[in-house]
Amino acid sequence: MSQKHIGILTAGGDCQGLNAALRGVTLSALREGWKVTGIHDGFVGLAEKSHSELTFDNVYGIAGIGGTILGTGRGGGRAKNTEEAVEACVIAFHELELDALICLGGDGTQRFASYLHEKGIPVVTLPKTIDNDIAHTDVTFGYDTAVHVSVMSLDRLRTTADSHHRLMILEVMGRDAGWLAAGAALAGSADICLIPEIPYSLEAIVTYIRDNIRNRRSALLVVAEGAISQENHKLGLTPKKHAEAIKLVDSIPELTGMQSRLTTLGYVSRGGAPTATDRIFATQCGTKAIEFIKEGRFGVMVAEQGRVLVPVPLEEVAGKPRLLPVDHPLIQTMKATNICMGV
Repeated sequence: MSQKHIGILTAGGDCQGLNAALRGVTLSALREGWKVTGIHDGFVGLAEKSHSELTFDNVYGIAGIGGTILGTGRGGGRAKNTEEAVEACVIAFHELELDALICLGGDGTQRFASYLHEKGIPVVTLPKTIDNDIAHTDVTFGYDTAVHVSVMSLDRLRTTADSHHRLMILEVMGRDAGWLAAGAALAGSADICLIPEIPYSLEAIVTYIRDNIRNRRSALLVVAEGAISQENHKLGLTPKKHAEAIKLVDSIPELTGMQSRLTTLGYVSRGGAPTATDRIFATQCGTKAIEFIKEGRFGVMVAEQGRVLVPVPLEEVAGKPRLLPVDHPLIQTMKATNICMGV
């Protein structure tokens, strides 16, 4: 196969595993004799042609480093709207003389990449986000590490909860989907887990605390930032970040007599070194992207389905978040172990 010139970028929020994916793409492409150009700061950098060549020395030791050596960003630079941003990226792609573009990102990245593909740009994407909410893939890289960080936080909160006889509330990310909260709650042996997909009843939580926790005098509650009460859900209100967690930490002591404290994990769960699982999966995604390019498969995302990496058309992915089904084994297991879901 003739030498190709591959561009690669990371867009949207950072997460663990991005550098491992960059390493997988670069080493696999270099093995083919191809040139790899790293685009700085996402689609903003592509529109502005901010780039540098990626070599063996650039990527060899980066698999265990968090964040992204290329930088990341949102949007398409100085463009006034999406259409202008797409056009700027298309022009830059051709001026950089690229043969294909690999984009690492979440739902927004998948959507923008699909627009580029519609304009004739040969695109392959990789699924990254700690929220694990990209459609048609069983898992995204970044998720395993974020769950691990959340569980370590719960382990530490458990000791202070036991010492002070308190309910410790941990708010984790998850604006629309409860994968992170559910994974953390189950692995961290939490007592209560509140997720966006299941609007909660404060009355049900209070009843659960009175019936199951009061005698133990300590407990853990995990709440996703996008969780919402049944009352607000019926009114069609959009959850405000931190609002539900603050309401819980204020209301529960008044209604149960149990002291409560709130910890918001936030961006801590996105930072730091990735787990071995995320490093392996991200690297596999990177090498699979090069395989798809060799085969001429474009306009697709590398997805894991049943432990096999497959191409999924971007039009089936973009704008279609993967929510946590209420009958998912994670939910079933939590219910079977008497974790309260707020209902």
